[in-house]
Amino acid sequence: MKRLVILAVACILTVACGSDSRLFKQARLATSKGKLTEAVSLYSRLIKQDPKNFAAYVNRGVLWEQLPVKDAKERLSNRQKAEEDYLKAIELNPNSAETYNNLGALYLDMNRNMDAAYYLSTALSLDPKYFTARMNRAIVYHRMGRISDALSDFDKAAALRPKDPLLLLNRALSYYELGQYESAASDLSLLIFFKPDDARAYLERAKAFIKMGYPANAYADLEEAVTIKPTYALAYYYMGDLMFRKGEKEQALGLLVKSKELASQYVPTYELMGDMLAMEDPVAATANYMVARKLDPANARRYEAKIRLMRSEEGRERVLANRFFPQALQQQKR
Repeated sequence: MKRLVILAVACILTVACGSDSRLFKQARLATSKGKLTEAVSLYSRLIKQDPKNFAAYVNRGVLWEQLPVKDAKERLSNRQKAEEDYLKAIELNPNSAETYNNLGALYLDMNRNMDAAYYLSTALSLDPKYFTARMNRAIVYHRMGRISDALSDFDKAAALRPKDPLLLLNRALSYYELGQYESAASDLSLLIFFKPDDARAYLERAKAFIKMGYPANAYADLEEAVTIKPTYALAYYYMGDLMFRKGEKEQALGLLVKSKELASQYVPTYELMGDMLAMEDPVAATANYMVARKLDPANARRYEAKIRLMRSEEGRERVLANRFFPQALQQQKR
């Protein structure tokens, strides 16, 4: 499943509450100045004075998510504190769509997709035109493999903000996942119209063009992507693949070397280079598969199988055919 761009969702409330308004304003001022730890402390004081201050819980929950952390353990601890604050806020005010959305978005970040879907659905039941919640639920549905439901939510979000860049990108990714490549390319073309310097949009449209059988268009988009973002390793990866299929082996290998230099931990580059080298340099191909196996132990068997295939000419031909000419290989088998 393709990784989606997650919408930033948390929004700090601006409601001051009665006699506590001074602390509330101080906390908001500290937040605006980037003094997040101080703001958390001020909201904590406010909550101690007024344990039923709904807005303070919501705002502190947002800040727990934004605080800088030194490691994954501290990030998890802060997220748990944010969760506690959002749940308390919901207990105090069960009719705030924003709070349900923030909690749903938090669960989305924590990969708790079922919980995220529940709270985002609750937010939408309270406010069906809540764009951010609609987008977030669409992203959750995509992650859960419910692509048709994701597209339904994206379409409803589009009725509210048809030109939103994140909407266009994420809906395109869902179209791609569903195999609707022309629709994906259409959304990405619109995104490029609104954001002509978005390298990601060009790369994703290139992938759609590849699936549609337009390699020249795809390559042109990838060139545009690396013009905008010269360090775009993934773009060089796809360019290398296209060049090899075109018969430009040396140029293809050079592009993959560039991709490796920019993203040395990206496993598919090593596997692709191994497949390219299978016939002419099985030793180098094996070396690439060994690196892939080390970086991706969960799929070690696949790389080990290719390493074994390097021992015979028939095996090397099979690797090359499986990668670059799978349709021709299937026809031979028939």
